[in-house]
Amino acid sequence: MRARCISAVTAGEQFLGDFVSYEAKGVPDRAGTDTEDGFDLGRMRRLLAALGSPQEAWPAVHVAGTKGKGSTTAFLACMLKSAGYKVGTYTSPHVLSLRERISIDAEPISTADFDDLVKQQEQTLLRCRDQEASALSHFEVMTALAYKHFQQHQVDIAVIEAGLGGARDATNMFTPSTLKLAIITAIGLEHQRALGDTLQEIAAAKAGIFKEGRPALIARQPESEAQTTLEECAQSAGCPVLKPQKTIQLQGMGTLEGHKTQMVHLSLEGSSSSRDVHMQLLGAVQLDNAETAVAAALQLRKDGFSKLTDEAIAAGLAAATLPGRFQILSLGTSSAQQEDPPWVVLDGAHTPASAQALVSTLREAFPSEPVVLVVAIADDKDHKGILSVLRKAAPKAVVFTSVAIAGAMTRAAAPGKLAAQWQLTGMMASGRPHRCRELIQASMPSAIEAARRELQAVEGRGIICVTGSLHAVAEALSTVDLQAQI
Repeated sequence: MRARCISAVTAGEQFLGDFVSYEAKGVPDRAGTDTEDGFDLGRMRRLLAALGSPQEAWPAVHVAGTKGKGSTTAFLACMLKSAGYKVGTYTSPHVLSLRERISIDAEPISTADFDDLVKQQEQTLLRCRDQEASALSHFEVMTALAYKHFQQHQVDIAVIEAGLGGARDATNMFTPSTLKLAIITAIGLEHQRALGDTLQEIAAAKAGIFKEGRPALIARQPESEAQTTLEECAQSAGCPVLKPQKTIQLQGMGTLEGHKTQMVHLSLEGSSSSRDVHMQLLGAVQLDNAETAVAAALQLRKDGFSKLTDEAIAAGLAAATLPGRFQILSLGTSSAQQEDPPWVVLDGAHTPASAQALVSTLREAFPSEPVVLVVAIADDKDHKGILSVLRKAAPKAVVFTSVAIAGAMTRAAAPGKLAAQWQLTGMMASGRPHRCRELIQASMPSAIEAARRELQAVEGRGIICVTGSLHAVAEALSTVDLQAQI
């Protein structure tokens, strides 16, 4: 039995397929910058106005950043849900189904509801497309539909994850009267052609979600240049700056109800009690994301969301999950052909920083298990940077393959190109480079089967780690027999 499967394309998804998808074709140069080259937000404003300005019907928390925004969104949404609020969440990209992007109380919109939502707004969307000379994008329409869905279901609050950048992102439609809080997670080099070549440029693009007078919560930044730029942008926008406090202490990895968890100790300032929490999101990087979400919850509690008690915050930390972020499964017995099949770790790491977090978490969660990497990466990513970091996992073997990116092979890196980059990183490494077997396979199922064979000769269950892109994760989930951890 597969862990999950991709459903057939629905009528609503098929309709949206007629709009231009920059996820499939690539984002234009400087499209995320707050310049004349950036995306036209006027188009998005006109679309929302035609739909009745749904973004004005509920308070919002807006989350932007390079890394950690998905996890921070998940933590905060779970805290709000645990407190008894009706919470809308909009995220991107998805793993298996487009419908994952729109959820209420952690439940993705159903196929029937999504198709109904599209059908209700179809004529308006078509009219707007004609008025905009067919320039409306898939992401703009999807975002507008999410906002309409939240309005129709009268959510108490919505947590909105920005797509690309912030300043010119289609999600950036809030005013000081509707935005409760803007959150910026860790900033790194990404989408440089679209956002800028430097950390300062990228940070400025992300800071475009700040609104005058509304609090700006800035997560711990790995680079001081980003921190400085974000604080300067907040000051310029007249935003009070908030920073996460040290509220969580790591106690180690554990197991709860058959699942690996990260045991932490939560201690909130002004609280008479502290508590231990088993977090399902693993890795040291998740501690920063969790503390950012805790700081956001405490700010919301001051700003009218009084049901966000210490107990609700702790419950949200424990409940949060995120597919494709160090997701631990097991290779099904029908595929493994052995009694104790390998673990399969799915992680969509697609930057050097996220690859480093993956390597660190692998060694923390599975300190003595041999690893085989299965790698597929989009063509516009930093292959050399990602692969040089993945070498630190000291894999027994690495298997390169390719997968469709947003439904098309246009942006997929060829496996041979990745193999050549892997060899180059080995030659450039200081000291004696780690040596391992290097294989190329045409598909994800054949790549995982090759990885399984590589682990047959080693002691222990072993780990097959699928990484390089969330699209690689999706391909593994949809084509390979995978089971829950235990």
